[in-house]
Amino acid sequence: MKTNLKDKVVYQIFVRSFYDANNDGNGDILGIYNKLEYLSDLGVDAIWLTPFYETNFVDAGYDVLDYKSIWSKFGSLNDFAKLTKKARELNIDIIIDVVLNHVSSQHSWFQKAIESPENKEHNYFIWREKLTPEEQKATSIFGGSAWEWQPNVQKYYFHLFSTDQVDLNWAHPDTQAAFVDIINFWYDLGVRGFRLDAIKHVAKNFDNVEQNPYFSWCKGAQEYLEKFNELAFKNKPDAYTFGEASGITVEELIKYGAGKSPLANNFFNFSWWWIGWSNKTGRNGFNANWDYQDFINAQIPFQHNDEISPSLMSNFLSNHDTSRAISRWGDYPFFWKESAKSLALLLFSMRGIPIIYYGEEIGMTNSYFENRQDFVDIDMKNAFASLVDREKIYSESEMLIYANINSRDSGRGPLRWNLEKNNGFSSQKAWINTSLDDPRMNVETQTLDKNSILNFYKKLIFLYKNDLKDLLVDGKAKLEITKDGICKISREFKGEKLIFYLNLTKKELPFAEKIQQKPLLSSYRDLKKPEDFLRPFESILIKE
Repeated sequence: MKTNLKDKVVYQIFVRSFYDANNDGNGDILGIYNKLEYLSDLGVDAIWLTPFYETNFVDAGYDVLDYKSIWSKFGSLNDFAKLTKKARELNIDIIIDVVLNHVSSQHSWFQKAIESPENKEHNYFIWREKLTPEEQKATSIFGGSAWEWQPNVQKYYFHLFSTDQVDLNWAHPDTQAAFVDIINFWYDLGVRGFRLDAIKHVAKNFDNVEQNPYFSWCKGAQEYLEKFNELAFKNKPDAYTFGEASGITVEELIKYGAGKSPLANNFFNFSWWWIGWSNKTGRNGFNANWDYQDFINAQIPFQHNDEISPSLMSNFLSNHDTSRAISRWGDYPFFWKESAKSLALLLFSMRGIPIIYYGEEIGMTNSYFENRQDFVDIDMKNAFASLVDREKIYSESEMLIYANINSRDSGRGPLRWNLEKNNGFSSQKAWINTSLDDPRMNVETQTLDKNSILNFYKKLIFLYKNDLKDLLVDGKAKLEITKDGICKISREFKGEKLIFYLNLTKKELPFAEKIQQKPLLSSYRDLKKPEDFLRPFESILIKE
């Protein structure tokens, strides 16, 4: 049964870490193909694949070499066609990442651009022969100047991210036309969902760099994206888009998503993104004093605003740019199951499309890294070089502690399928470190355990899509913190009401509510009706 956008449950796959079909240590397209029945049984309607294009994998595939290809480690276009065909038979949409802001410096576009300023591809990029004082202030998100000298053409090129990721010039119609062609290519191969990466950065204005260092929503962004949407999607009524604009505000969400010409059909809600990150160094540090009440307080402006429809935003606990939710906010190993189930209830209690990050459904924890050389991610390599070697903000040991808590690599470990060699991911050693061994933390073991995290997710998704669909998709939301510190989320629709009571701490909290009903779901296996207190990470769902 096909679903509307607002009804979907989405599952994000970091392709290199999902399942290795050809046993070379890298997850691949056929690995996903082989596990589609698992995803169908879980109950998801769409799978979002991180970039799988030809790449040098400098930034996890977001440094694209060819938008119409599959990286050789991941398979072939024939493999992809098999995947989309079988997924369609199972009523699972394929969502792909389209990296709008930049390409690899090895991409044929850039290589042609540096051959001669007369080549059409030269128009695709942002060039300067000389930098103004204001332009010189522009810095890369990954550190250092955002400008790099290109000797072939005797010009600087702009890169908001790494020097290997060259920003595109969306002001030029040739760039827009090139991306329309890319959308058409993948649509014809069966893709129906398109995640538009870093869309708020597509326009660049260098008049006031210090006030807008990340070039967010610069003048021109709306115009470029509206034109692109018109050209790419006007004849594709069954296609839909997700806009990735980190830190998007309520006002921006309404402005760019709820108007007559939305820049995307849906935007990711980053309300929980920074919880636990250092106030000084972001995900390259750790804030031990993070407050679980931010889960509610950060969401209230989005959840209580009637201008934001259920289809307009997506919620997530983790993704490819974060570490794993259990390791950040849960309590492993003592309240592992309970905290994983509580976070699942938190995710599904919110208005908006829930996105499950691969492995979340079995409570996967962070991968572990013993030294800086073990990390693959360019962001982590730059962080050690900057924060330890140059600025000396952290010692080596401190940085390792923080990196094992919050780094992107720690959330990219191989999915644990069973208790066989390499947890059933591959017969070969995986491309990246895995989490510490735990015989409970795999798909096969949890499939057989009716009280497992995996089976809890299955029940929750089933209720979301069936018995509680109207309430959880269209229901009005009310979020609050009780006087005893319990997170209370109410959902109401046409006289019916659901209440989530969530204890997101590892201590008992007094429970003053008087409830008559047995919980529909509980993070504890006894499904007990609480009376005087909620146990550590005890969270329940009640239908009044």
